[in-house]
Amino acid sequence: MTALPPPSRRTVLSLTTGLLASAAVTGCAGADSSGGGGSSGTLSVGLFEIPVGYAPLYSNSQNVRWVTEPATDTLLTHDPAGKLVPHLAESLPAAGAGGLSWTIRLRTGVRFHNGDDLTAEHVAASFNFIPGSRGRSQFLSLLAPWFRRAVAVDPRTVRLELAMPYGILPDQLARIPISHKDFIAEKAELVATGPFRVAKVVTGQSMRLTRFDGYWGPKPALSAIVMTSVPDPSTRLVNLREGKIHIATGVQPVDIAAITRDRSLRLHEVQGTGGIRAMMNMTRKPFDNPDFRRALAFAMDREGVREAVYHGEAEIAQGPLGPNVTGHEPGYRPYPAGPDPDRARQLLQRSGAPGDTTFKIMVSTSGAARDIAQVFAENWGRLGLKVTLDVADPANWNRRWLVRDYDMSLTVQEYGLVGGAMPLSQLTVYRAASRQNPGYRDPAFDRDFATLFGTRDTAERDRIAARLNRTLTEQAVELPPVYPRLLVARRAEVSGIDERALTYGRLNLRGVRIGGS
Repeated sequence: MTALPPPSRRTVLSLTTGLLASAAVTGCAGADSSGGGGSSGTLSVGLFEIPVGYAPLYSNSQNVRWVTEPATDTLLTHDPAGKLVPHLAESLPAAGAGGLSWTIRLRTGVRFHNGDDLTAEHVAASFNFIPGSRGRSQFLSLLAPWFRRAVAVDPRTVRLELAMPYGILPDQLARIPISHKDFIAEKAELVATGPFRVAKVVTGQSMRLTRFDGYWGPKPALSAIVMTSVPDPSTRLVNLREGKIHIATGVQPVDIAAITRDRSLRLHEVQGTGGIRAMMNMTRKPFDNPDFRRALAFAMDREGVREAVYHGEAEIAQGPLGPNVTGHEPGYRPYPAGPDPDRARQLLQRSGAPGDTTFKIMVSTSGAARDIAQVFAENWGRLGLKVTLDVADPANWNRRWLVRDYDMSLTVQEYGLVGGAMPLSQLTVYRAASRQNPGYRDPAFDRDFATLFGTRDTAERDRIAARLNRTLTEQAVELPPVYPRLLVARRAEVSGIDERALTYGRLNLRGVRIGGS
């Protein structure tokens, strides 16, 4: 008989992780029998979807981050006051000469879910994976074009080397999860260092995470977290009322009144950093004309969008940078809340565009995006323009957006997961070098952009970001009508929801308790 080759290290690690997960499921089997009961210590969360692939370094999308954050750690984190503090790092990173490198010392005594020690090799591998994944990692926007490579100097020291200064790097270290180097590329297997570990996944339906007793930090009160896919928001709310789940995300504004009347429920309403991205393809006429774009801006009924689509749960928008974002100016009001048809007609006439110009608004299958686009179409139709909706499924929407196959694109985005308070997503697409650029070219913008993200001076950041926001707004390059609020509901017996994390689009469940558990 031919001898079998010895198992590879990856195989051994996979088997070890699988055995640990199986043991965790067996050990917590009794907790499942009580469903959403408070005495079990098992928190049940209803989400829009459970992603099929949940490797955290591939995606910073909300659906991936919300299910993986209980299992992952970052080098830095934010304290309750929002201040950056060490987490997996032993201390705050030290900048090298000219800001072209940052050195990080790692905490000792940290273990992965499979028992391996955290070392600099794992951290370096996590950072080097992002630009080396052939564009598959959505974290590229956090590092490109600044990042060169990560080097494990010794077992406890990592050096991040940059192509040019990146003053906001410490803030980004609070957003990039660290994974075991042998599992980084596994899209359906997660080995990290967080207080919970993935125990069982029913593809596309649910994910169960159990408490990791070998966690290096404060132990959570919960014994387990069960994330369940409930795509319909009305069904999520029914499940919450019936006690089948403890937390319902993605609450619809139309349901707020009913939730506040129900004494068994509580509502979290936070102004996040997310927003509505309404971009025009400036490589197509008449969107290359600033007067035509401004005509659209003055004809918009922002108040109408706020009331009709968000039932008042939004702030009137004026530019891409909303509340809680560096550079936002609350008193900046270049456009009215309601439409100004006279001003819009003057600008339309000055633009020289035909009064019966026809164009389409490309929207995804998201209900909110379609509703907003419908309001826009009605607003601009009063100018004589013929505007229709071009509905695309998410995959086609993204593909067409990347190749500029649209007149105008509109979507609802979760910016905070990427940049926190810094407007990375909002501004990066307008760099001339960005492949998502809609045709906007301004050398002064590019120079300011490099300074904004290179400087460590917070006051300078505020000034530059505000200037860039005014530039994009006054040229009507991007036209968000409102800044929506993030709505999450919970049962009254649940406590410890981190509202500060919610403002940045994050669902931090580490301090959550159920009743007296």
